[in-house]
Amino acid sequence: MDLVKELSENKTILLLIPSTDYNDVVIDAAKQLSKKSLCYITLNKTQASLKELFAKRKADIENIVFIDAISKTIKETPEQTDKCYFVDSPAALTDLSLAISKFLKHNFEYLIFDSISNLLIYHGKIPSAKFISNLANKIEDTHIRAVFYALIVKEHEELIKECSMFVDKVIDL
Repeated sequence: MDLVKELSENKTILLLIPSTDYNDVVIDAAKQLSKKSLCYITLNKTQASLKELFAKRKADIENIVFIDAISKTIKETPEQTDKCYFVDSPAALTDLSLAISKFLKHNFEYLIFDSISNLLIYHGKIPSAKFISNLANKIEDTHIRAVFYALIVKEHEELIKECSMFVDKVIDL
C-alpha cells in the first residue's frame, strides 16, 4: 500500500490492521512517512522500543517526533527529551489532548495515532470515540495528514464503526 499516495488524496485514514501484521504495518508506515516530518503518538509501545524496532528494519527516525503515553506507566521518565514528549498514561486523555494540540501547531507533514484499539483498554467506547472525533476535527484545521491504527478485533468493532465516520477513508488490511 502506498500510504503517501493515499494521504495525498485523503486527509485522514483509519488503517484496520490484523494483529499478526501489526509490526510489519507499523514499520512500513514509518518508512513511508518519515521521509517528511512525522509526529508519532504511541499508546501501545514505548518510543524506545519503537525506535529499536525501526532501527532493526532500517526505517529512518531522524524526522520522527514521538508523543509517548506508555513509558511513564512503566518507568521514571522526564517530561520531554529532544524528540519525545511523555504523557503520564493513555488514561490521561486531557494531557494527551493538550500535548497533541501543541504538536499540531508545529509544521508536521504527517501524524500517526497508534492506536484507537489501545484507547479501549483505558476508556469505554464513548470517551474513545469522542476523543478520536475531536482529534480528527483538530487535524482538519491544519495541513497535517493523519493515520489512525486500529486492530481488527471483534471486541473493537463498534468503536471502529463509529470512528470510521470521523475519517476520510478506511483501509482494511
